[in-house]
Amino acid sequence: MKMTKKKNQWRLSLIAVAVVLFSLFTNKVVAQYDMMIYSLQSVPQTTLTNPALMPDYKYHVGFPFLSSQYTGFGTSGIRYSDAFYVRSDDSLAVDIPNIISSLKEKNNFNFREVNQILNIGMRWEDWYFSGSVSEIVDVNIMYSKDVVQLIGEGNGSRIGETFDLGSTAVKAQHYREYAIGAAYDFNDQWNFGLRAKFLFGKAAIDTKNMEGKLTTVDDYYYLTTESSITINASLPQFKKDSTEEVTMSEYLFTGWNFGMGFDAGATYKMDDQWTFSASVLDLGWITYNRWLKTYSNENVVWTYKGIDAMQFDGLDDQQSEDRINEIKDSLIDMFQLEESESSFNVMLTAKIFLGANYKLSEKENLGVLVRTEIFNNVWRPSLTLSYYRQLDKHFGVSGSYTMANRSYANIGLGLVVNAAPLQIYIATDNVIGLIVPDQVRYANIHFGINFIFPEGGGSKTMIDL
Repeated sequence: MKMTKKKNQWRLSLIAVAVVLFSLFTNKVVAQYDMMIYSLQSVPQTTLTNPALMPDYKYHVGFPFLSSQYTGFGTSGIRYSDAFYVRSDDSLAVDIPNIISSLKEKNNFNFREVNQILNIGMRWEDWYFSGSVSEIVDVNIMYSKDVVQLIGEGNGSRIGETFDLGSTAVKAQHYREYAIGAAYDFNDQWNFGLRAKFLFGKAAIDTKNMEGKLTTVDDYYYLTTESSITINASLPQFKKDSTEEVTMSEYLFTGWNFGMGFDAGATYKMDDQWTFSASVLDLGWITYNRWLKTYSNENVVWTYKGIDAMQFDGLDDQQSEDRINEIKDSLIDMFQLEESESSFNVMLTAKIFLGANYKLSEKENLGVLVRTEIFNNVWRPSLTLSYYRQLDKHFGVSGSYTMANRSYANIGLGLVVNAAPLQIYIATDNVIGLIVPDQVRYANIHFGINFIFPEGGGSKTMIDL
């Protein structure tokens, strides 16, 4: 069905209004992930954003260990260039005032690395089946401005005030993912997809609870602290009943810490120009039951009165070091942290994708992609506008603009080379971030090599939505 010019204008206007509203009302644009890959429509790894997308190939095989390599980071707080400066003698110094002034009340840092060891897929009638094996490192940290200000400036400037440390949260995991997916071409308009993931955790640190307040008493500058803390960890150094270190093979290939995850998605082709998509990724968990430690306290209140400097008078270096260790141990004891060993669950960081694609011609597409990541009960959205053009049957190129991590100058670029059966692709959401990573809040790169086998031996280049 062909749309009239008037209908086209109305729909483009609606998208423009949606983009403006998103810009005005989203004050926490702080997610980081692989947005550009969505627009490289001939690449099978596009299904990573939505399992309902169906590669237009009879089958494909990813080059082992090189089918999909992704590394990316994002920070809503300070950039490297905000934190350090070079003195006149060429030495590096920390710029504490600039660090603090660059922060919002709540800030985050995240890092993700995905090494896809294996990726395969095949079409069978109205179905497209796929499978993959990936090593994944996922780190998410949230922290308040108060924490940084306390560390950098101390409590002297806020006598009688309270530092709130309750926004602090850490979730860091390394795990292996075995994924099996199926996409179904339901009819001329609808596609549906589901992907099941079998997960094996290798290491994790997860803060279930990090509530804390610190108040400086007016008269004596004493520090009064209230805290409720629960920190779970599964790390090789916590291995019990052994004097030997954990070997690399033991760390990577033993099958403990099992979990499961699910991705689900759908696409809707409204007419010859418009296609819409929606997906939910990483709904799941991992249960850790190997190499465990849990540190916790509950509603502990204590007052720190400072250190008597005279106790170091007349001590030699070794005695001073011993006394410092005693003081450190006593401070830890004040928190009344209890140590235990019990299994714990870590939820995956769930993600929601909403996309719209407008087909300008047989070789050109415009795309809009909104991605929301959920961590510590905070929704972290990002927005990408993209343009894709198939230059010829062998080359496709895409450009994008992304708002993410309180950063609004992210220009992305993607390139795919189809020389069947060989396919090579590379994409980034922020070209500047690859050149000067110390100047940006958001950077990533995604590249890979596939062997593709189109239907009928042709040279199709677009994903069939």
